[in-house]
Amino acid sequence: MKYVFLALLATLTVACVLFLGFNVNCGITIPNPTEEPPTEPIDVRDLERQMIDKLKEAPWQGLRFLRGEKEWRFYALAGERQTVKLSAQFDLVKVFFLQADGDLDYTWSATGVDIPGHGYYSVASDPIAEGNVIEVALSGKHVTQSGVYWEECNTEYCRLAGMIDTILVLDDKGTGLTNGFIRYGWEPPTYPMYGFLCWQIRPYTVNRIASNDTNAH
Repeated sequence: MKYVFLALLATLTVACVLFLGFNVNCGITIPNPTEEPPTEPIDVRDLERQMIDKLKEAPWQGLRFLRGEKEWRFYALAGERQTVKLSAQFDLVKVFFLQADGDLDYTWSATGVDIPGHGYYSVASDPIAEGNVIEVALSGKHVTQSGVYWEECNTEYCRLAGMIDTILVLDDKGTGLTNGFIRYGWEPPTYPMYGFLCWQIRPYTVNRIASNDTNAH
């Protein structure tokens, strides 16, 4: 029995040595990780050029006053959406527009607001899809060629718009965002917590274009 036990022990030892030697020589096999499809880098300049080309197809660049409609209007491309809570909860859209000199710029404009005690007020006349050309306009009895006078509009929306419009007072005359944009060409904020435009928004419709040369100033 003693010799049988020693023989078994020797056999097991040789088997272990052979097993270890085989695995060491073969190495450790690591499964290949799942390869992710390569992502193409975004060409920001090319994207900007595409936006500029699309906006150049609009009737004009920059902000204009249409005497026939008594309306200030500019054309823009609809961008991303955002919701902010100030005195009320506003839904916003990022709007890209061309300045009169052709440079691309952007700001934010309200598409609707949840007014406490009054319900939801939609500023956009129709659903707006990202990438679409839109009209951003301001009209009404409180709007003139010299600017907007929110205090002459007695709706709850105008009251809120007047508050948002003067989050930043731009000079010692109390000029707000809209009148700074209209009168002096000052760019509206790119950060919505500093204020945004409370104008009307609608899809670009060719049939609604005023005669640019006779009505625009």
